Amino acid sequence: MNLVTSWTSFQQLCVVVSPDFFPLSQRAMGLIWLLQPVLWHSPRDPSGYDYSAMTDEQKQLISTRWHDQHKWYTADWDYGQTTLALFCAAILASAILNAMSRFRASSKISGQGKPLPGFVDKLTAAFRYTTARQFHLSVIRWYAPPLAAILGVLGMFIFVMSLMLAVRPFYWPNDAMGMSPPIATRSGWIGIAIMPFMIAFATKVNFVGLLTGTSHEKLQVFHRWSAVFMYIASLVHTFPFIINNIRMGMMEVQYNTSPFYWTGIAALVPQTYLIALSWGIFRNPYYEIFKKLHFVAAGIFMAALFIHVNWTLTSWDYFWATLAIYGLAWLSRVARTIYTTGFGLPATVESVGPDLIKLSVRVPGRFKWAPGQHVFVRVLGLGVHALTSHPFTISSLHTGGAGAENTAELVMRVHRGLTGALARRVTGKAAWTSRVVVDGPYGGLHVPLKAYERVYLLAGGSGATFTLPLFADLAASIKAGGTACQRVEFVVAVPDDDNYSWMEPRITAVAAGLPETAVGLRVHFTRAAAEETKESHPMTRDILRGRPVLGDIVREAHRSARKVAIVACGPDGFLYDVRNAVADSQLVIADGFGICKDLFLHTETYSW
Repeated sequence: MNLVTSWTSFQQLCVVVSPDFFPLSQRAMGLIWLLQPVLWHSPRDPSGYDYSAMTDEQKQLISTRWHDQHKWYTADWDYGQTTLALFCAAILASAILNAMSRFRASSKISGQGKPLPGFVDKLTAAFRYTTARQFHLSVIRWYAPPLAAILGVLGMFIFVMSLMLAVRPFYWPNDAMGMSPPIATRSGWIGIAIMPFMIAFATKVNFVGLLTGTSHEKLQVFHRWSAVFMYIASLVHTFPFIINNIRMGMMEVQYNTSPFYWTGIAALVPQTYLIALSWGIFRNPYYEIFKKLHFVAAGIFMAALFIHVNWTLTSWDYFWATLAIYGLAWLSRVARTIYTTGFGLPATVESVGPDLIKLSVRVPGRFKWAPGQHVFVRVLGLGVHALTSHPFTISSLHTGGAGAENTAELVMRVHRGLTGALARRVTGKAAWTSRVVVDGPYGGLHVPLKAYERVYLLAGGSGATFTLPLFADLAASIKAGGTACQRVEFVVAVPDDDNYSWMEPRITAVAAGLPETAVGLRVHFTRAAAEETKESHPMTRDILRGRPVLGDIVREAHRSARKVAIVACGPDGFLYDVRNAVADSQLVIADGFGICKDLFLHTETYSW
């Protein structure tokens, strides 16, 4: 960020490092990009102050911590490292909670002892209330992130604004104290310290997610809001310099002679574009175009910002950290994709219902996945769509021994773009073949469902692609014995028989051989009459008409056992009902009522 102390001290520094730093022709043309010679860090020796023009109080002020000791020569320690510490502490706390959650799920402690929830059970339920509770603004049709994410974002906002605004003065009371307003200096360091975390939240191979047990798509909310807070810090950093220089009558001189000003503008323009066009109203309708332009604008922004900070103090350290995070994540993705899929794998596309297609990919034995994970697919034989990749859940289980080939099946709802193009290729045909590149797998559950006494799998429409492999895996475990899971309830809501036909053979095959005490199957047809469909599905035990009352199902799950897991995948409204019903049940546990001590919830959405 623009952390120049004053025009006098800046000139002195430039003369020290390079006597020819400001040739007149270059000053006029604004061609100077980096201070010469380029160093890792700039010096910390304070200079350029007129102490004779300061009062004793002003001399003391510029040497006090949090007031930018000697103006800005330790501001990176005071504000940059403080921001760094806060984000690291928050990630560490989340990692500890994730480890405790894993331990709790795999242990038998919560299922034994007192018949009512104990202190740890109540505390866990209170925390899980925040991860389940969700809000909906019907006026704008917006489903908010879970309460825990809102609180996390709010905590970031309070921290950033407090660190930026709590210390006074915002401007130096005496021009002899320098031309860098204190609020501009501190906001610059806060903004640049946010940058590595903003990128860390965005990567698919996500190191924050590995620590916290959170899939990459659920961290996007923190990526977007940390970018907003960095932008706020950039604005607070920019305008005090403009105000100060206009007041002193030096704005034109500074812009024409100092690279810090025009490079600051060069960074702020693409940053403004990135923030403005990243809101859902602009992003969602044309996501593929948005994504490509987003990368281009981000590259311009990072390059301009790198030049702008001009190795000031430890500013470039944050770029090296950002490069390490993003570069390692990208290289690991590329290396894994080349190793597992090479230059493409054979795949077959076929229609399996109205607005439904299935992509079957033959994968080598070294490509492995767990139930509930998803991959990014690039179809090479699809013209312009070969330039894009899209996420889809693997609806089949990994089978066979080590080194054996498998078929990864992806069932897709037809929309525009890639899925629409695939649907057109199989119109009037039995199938269409191509080669695909598969990147993944990603996501999945971070706790074992087999450790819970009862598991409820709730699917809305094609959300069954996520819950069906979990159902098959749990059923196989129950058949084999040695699992704590005693019963699985599979609830699916589909519009009609055509949308159910693709999954019915697999569901009945999975349930076959299990006693009625171990498995429950309920199919809700939201459009067709139940009487019209019962005869067509004799193996399905419960055929129901109308939408499921998800709140009643969740309350039934809460009353069924001491350790219960609920997994749901479906449209936003479907998940909203499940989340809030689970949140209400968590409050019941926190109050110490009921037999359930451990109620775990995992949700997957159609899109991010």
